[in-house]
Amino acid sequence: MVNIREIKQEDIERVKYICIQTADEKAKTDKATGEIIANTYSTYYVREEPETCFVLEDDGLVVGYIICSTNVKKFKKNFRKVDLREIKKIKNSAGIENWFIPVPYIICKCIYPAHLHINLLEAYQGKGYGTELMNTLLSRLREKGVKGVMLLAAESNKGAVRFYKRHGFKTFVTAFGGVAMGKKL
Repeated sequence: MVNIREIKQEDIERVKYICIQTADEKAKTDKATGEIIANTYSTYYVREEPETCFVLEDDGLVVGYIICSTNVKKFKKNFRKVDLREIKKIKNSAGIENWFIPVPYIICKCIYPAHLHINLLEAYQGKGYGTELMNTLLSRLREKGVKGVMLLAAESNKGAVRFYKRHGFKTFVTAFGGVAMGKKL
C-alpha cells in the first residue's frame, strides 16, 4: 500500500539513496559524486527541519520524498557548518563549490522564504504521487503561514519543469543551465 507520512530521522539513508538514484548517471556510478549530491540535497532537511519533510512509502519502503526548508538563515548556517564539512571530506573542491548553494535562497527569501526538493524513484513517477507529495507539503506550508516557496531545477529536466508549472510555479530566472521557480502561497 502506498502512503505519505512525515519523515523520520531513520529515513535519511533511504532518502540519500533516492537522491542519488534520481540524479545524473555519474551520481549512480561514482560513489564520491553520489555522496556529494546526497549530502548537498537531502541531509540538512531531514536532520534540521523534519516538520516540513514527507516521504512516499510503498509497503513500508520509502520510494520518494519531498523535503523543505522554511528558515533560510538556519539553512545557510547549518548547511555550511555541518553538511559542507562532510562534503569537503569527500572532495575539498566540492565543498568550496557548494558553499554557494544557499545564495539563491538568500536572495529570494523575502518573496519565497521556503525552498524544496522532491524526488521519486522512476517506477513511481507519472502516477500522481508527486502531486500528492506536493499538495501535502504546500498544505503544511500554508498551515505554518509561509508566504512562498521556491526551487531550482536543471533546465534540461523538461519533465520536472512541466510538473512544477502544473503546480503553479512560475519561472523567475533561467541561468547557467538552471531554472529558479517560485510559487506564492
